[in-house]
Amino acid sequence: MDVTRGLFIFLLIALAYLVLPPLFFILYSSVSPDLGQTGLTLNHFTSVLASLSDIRRLLWNSFLFAIGSSALALTMGTTLAWLAERTDARFRAAAYVSAYLSFGVPGIIKVVGWILLLGPKAGFLNVAASALTGTILLNLFSLPGMILIEGLLWTPVVFLLMATPFRSMDPSLEESAAIAGSTSWQVFRRITFPLALPSALAVLMLTFVRSLEAFEIPALVGIPAGVEVFTTKIYFQIRQGFLPRYGQASAYSVILILLVVLSLLPYYRVTRNTYKFTTITGRGFRPHRIALGSWRWLGGALLLFLPAIQLFPLAAMTWASFLPYSRQPSFAALELLSLNNYAKTLSDITILRSVTNSVIVSVAAATGAVVLMYLTAWLVVRSNLKSRWALDQIAMIPLVFPGIVMGVAILKTYLALPVPIYGTLWILVFAFTTRYLPYALRFCYSGLLGVHRELEEGAAASGATWAQTARSIVIPLTLPALFAGWIYIFLITIRDLGIALLLYSPGSQVISVTIWELWENGHTGELAAFSLVVSAGTAFLAMLFHRFAERHSLQV
Repeated sequence: MDVTRGLFIFLLIALAYLVLPPLFFILYSSVSPDLGQTGLTLNHFTSVLASLSDIRRLLWNSFLFAIGSSALALTMGTTLAWLAERTDARFRAAAYVSAYLSFGVPGIIKVVGWILLLGPKAGFLNVAASALTGTILLNLFSLPGMILIEGLLWTPVVFLLMATPFRSMDPSLEESAAIAGSTSWQVFRRITFPLALPSALAVLMLTFVRSLEAFEIPALVGIPAGVEVFTTKIYFQIRQGFLPRYGQASAYSVILILLVVLSLLPYYRVTRNTYKFTTITGRGFRPHRIALGSWRWLGGALLLFLPAIQLFPLAAMTWASFLPYSRQPSFAALELLSLNNYAKTLSDITILRSVTNSVIVSVAAATGAVVLMYLTAWLVVRSNLKSRWALDQIAMIPLVFPGIVMGVAILKTYLALPVPIYGTLWILVFAFTTRYLPYALRFCYSGLLGVHRELEEGAAASGATWAQTARSIVIPLTLPALFAGWIYIFLITIRDLGIALLLYSPGSQVISVTIWELWENGHTGELAAFSLVVSAGTAFLAMLFHRFAERHSLQV
């Protein structure tokens, strides 16, 4: 009991330090006065809300972007998950491998690849289409283009999340409907999808919230298109102009946090009575796949859509990596192919330092988050302390912080606190650790809930101490979940741009910031070469994650 209470106090202090100061300073900065003034003020909110047309435009663009991309991702991902789990369509393995590999390619690399393909003037596909038909396929620099790319980026995630409920669903209801004369579409519409509704709603809200707080696509595609959303508006308040406008940036951040919180309420209300969707009971059941017959190859072709949306942007990046400047694929361009961009990339000290910085930051953040959340999950699941749920509530607070808002909050925190980490890698470590605490907690929960407490009770009855029990029994049994969570957080930390872009300083650039700088400076060839090298390394880790998740039935 003494160990449990001491651990609780330590975790409460650690989580409160990581989570509460950023929340406090983002709120305080939104009502703090400008230089030379005293007292609290609402001037920043007044200034932000003064232009109704501007705030309406931000709301409209942000919500339309989030709704469109989440609906597109849900439609495509759910359809592909149903094909993979409930039918005999071919190429299921290729779909799963490509979905997990998508975690290994940073989002900014995919966005740049799609720009090379669908840029309105120089995109490879648009130039080819214009030569053949006289019109382009799609103007990527538009709100529909933003929605399309964001939806494609989230489709693999939706596929993996929706595959689980389809895999575990009792097929007896569908078989009964088929015997009663229902068509396959009627069975899916009236039985299969309604039974998967809680998972579908959860995925819809996840993609909606994450699209609402997305930064890469609004920055790389939306800014040139003149489509401004809340995340890019916050970025401009910090980076545009002679002096950062922290007050207005914090005001916009608070509004965005409120939008995220309000977006989560409908999900909790609709899924409150989850017993209505129960299909797994005490009776055993055998999973059954629908025979598609002559449509089997069409289903397989649709499943190949997942590998295709991963390979297309990487193919464009591969072509650009061998050229000194951007040029359309042609026989004449073959004479210009060389490895010069790779040589420059691998000899550039700044670029190599960014890789080292990313590895240090990601390893430290993933390790810190997993260790803290493992101890937290153990206290919440195993201990009898009445206040243990406070740890769970505090750890989940960062879930409502968009990445760009977390960057502003951490920036304000360590400008105010007398902790000398501003301008160092440590500020990135603290920011990413705080940001991904909820993700680590989910993996730790799944690992601990799979280990019955009677194993610990038996060890204690045999005289083992708490530390011996943890070292010899609990940690080895939960290690697969912890390792999968560690790899997952490592990968998404490398991908994150919004936080790093606000907190980096000269000498502390990470991979995502280096790619951003190369793109802004027009070094497309070096960017492509560097991106492919990075993708190869992170893809290897993504395959490890896939192997562990598959072997130990872990969810993303």
